[in-house]
Amino acid sequence: MANSFARFVAGWGWVAAAIVALAGAGCSSSSVTCPTGQIACSGACIDPKTNPLHCGTCNIACDAGATCNGGLCECPTAKPDSCGIQCVNLQTDANNCGTCGHACGIGTCVGALCSCTTPPDTVTICPPGAYATGTCVNLANNGANCGACGNACVPDNVCSASTCQCLAPNTACSATVCTNTATDPANCGTCGTVCPAGQTCVASACVQTCAAGLTLCGGACVNLQTDPLHCGSCTRACTSSQTCSAGACQATCPTLTCGSTCCTDNTACCGSSCPNRHRNFIGTPDVQTYFDCTPTGTYNVTTAETAARKWSPNGLQISNLSCPALGGGTICFALQKPVLTESGCGVWCYQGPYAGTLSVSQSAICSCPTTPLGTKDWD
Repeated sequence: MANSFARFVAGWGWVAAAIVALAGAGCSSSSVTCPTGQIACSGACIDPKTNPLHCGTCNIACDAGATCNGGLCECPTAKPDSCGIQCVNLQTDANNCGTCGHACGIGTCVGALCSCTTPPDTVTICPPGAYATGTCVNLANNGANCGACGNACVPDNVCSASTCQCLAPNTACSATVCTNTATDPANCGTCGTVCPAGQTCVASACVQTCAAGLTLCGGACVNLQTDPLHCGSCTRACTSSQTCSAGACQATCPTLTCGSTCCTDNTACCGSSCPNRHRNFIGTPDVQTYFDCTPTGTYNVTTAETAARKWSPNGLQISNLSCPALGGGTICFALQKPVLTESGCGVWCYQGPYAGTLSVSQSAICSCPTTPLGTKDWD
């Protein structure tokens, strides 16, 4: 078995010989040109006769500890055998004793056989007598070989003093069952007490099982994030004027809650934010107030019409006015109240330097604003 890896690689001899011959004349790979006696591997010039990562040819790596000699991998004399990518000594290696992968456990390897002379005297080979294939174990504490080879302890038993024992906090409910009756739903509190379906065993008592996201409080499964009687914890209850949000008691919002904010209007939320307040500054500031998701101060034909409809819901659009006298590019939305029931015309400028200017009159004729722009007349 000595030099087994070297003999395996020897099968590549004709390949190595051909490559070395080419190398002798100078060899190049892509843009790499190598000197005589070297070859290009992964863009680098190497000597295939001595390089352990490219021994004989590119990408043929020798085992750990091996050397490359004449294009062939060789393990050192102290570890003449090859196991996978390791050079080992099958005569003395406790992890590869006699054959690759045969481990002696807590024993040693002598003459390719496991030796189980390690103290204490309860250390032996299992299976009995199988020094070439078995493993050395301590019968005093080995759960798979407790007191004797092959005597395996049942789950949750431990091997102590060569005897399988069911130790606290577990309880021996039978010869094959060693369990913790404080948590075992098949033996809850006492051996043989089985919890009904949907319940689990907690502190030796069968209790209701809660789905993910719920918590057991007083025998009921609740959501601590939203339950006003158990807000954040089982013992915290919100008052009658509060709600529970994100595990915290909060004042009840009389209009609309968006995210965690109580809004001043009950229009639909803008995502997790409250809708924005807009106003036509006609009369007192609270007259013609409306809410939507358009940011305050946004001026376009849509926001102009929205503001105009707040002034006259049934008004008739007569045109989009161009008001060059107010500055280049000023365009306004004009709305006339129904002539049979009301009279008046409103103009909301939404483009140009006068965007945000508002003009309303009792006239049936809509015209551009005539007053200079001060503060915004609508937002």
